Amino acid sequence: MDELDPFEQDVQAFSGIVRAWTSTAGELITDSGLVIFLDTHNQPVMQPGTRVTIAARKYRPCFKVMRVGPA
Repeated sequence: MDELDPFEQDVQAFSGIVRAWTSTAGELITDSGLVIFLDTHNQPVMQPGTRVTIAARKYRPCFKVMRVGPA
């Protein structure tokens, strides 16, 4: 990770159920039961209970959503 880049280089995929999602932040409960905190800037707002698969980069201490698609 570059000192100036707050993101890890690798993109990770997660599938699960949206717990909360606004225009700036969200939470996803993964299929394994882990709750992931998300930075959702520039992403469409998802309704709680929606099943999605996301591609995200780790961003201290949460994940920045890069893409959202159907699960």
